[in-house]
Amino acid sequence: MNFFQSIDHYIFNFINKDLSNSLFDIIMPFFHKPNFISIIFFLIICIITFNKNLKKKFINENLRRYNISGMKILLCIILSIVLTDQLGSAIKKLELRERPWVNKNIDEMNCLTCKLDKDNPKLYSKNSRSANKSFPSNHAANTFSLALIVSFFFPKFKKILLSLALTISFSRIYIGVHYPIDIAFGISLGILCSYIVKIIFNLYFKKT
Repeated sequence: MNFFQSIDHYIFNFINKDLSNSLFDIIMPFFHKPNFISIIFFLIICIITFNKNLKKKFINENLRRYNISGMKILLCIILSIVLTDQLGSAIKKLELRERPWVNKNIDEMNCLTCKLDKDNPKLYSKNSRSANKSFPSNHAANTFSLALIVSFFFPKFKKILLSLALTISFSRIYIGVHYPIDIAFGISLGILCSYIVKIIFNLYFKKT
């Protein structure tokens, strides 16, 4: 195990084991499948984007003079998420790394979303299609991509969106499904993809 892996495992154990508490055990699994949050957030963004008064109130002041349509804003947001998610999924298919819970028992780590092995109740079950798809974290990638591209158009939401993205990223380690390096690469991927979409917007959408 090299130096970076040692640091990676140390941080994982600190978050997953040392910071473990009953309150986080209830809260953090909620972000594992944040479908409800995603739907509500998407509806809010649509309302702001397509309501002229709300869009004028929240839109980036540097973009206000371009009178950008709500459809272009929504298209950029969707493009950023799709680009991020597809790139992350393509890397995952390479199966570069096992999940932290693979070949681990309940005494070694906490996995709050894992099933236990039928033959050995103390061992986490390996019967999962995602067992070898720990790298990178698509949750971290997608949430940061979304946070940054939405913040580009609506800066007033930046703090709350980045806080939510950080919370979701932290939860992936806490519940035991990702290592910190998986999260760090996911965040970097999200930042990169949102930046690419910003470039596309500046080169084309802003001028049409």
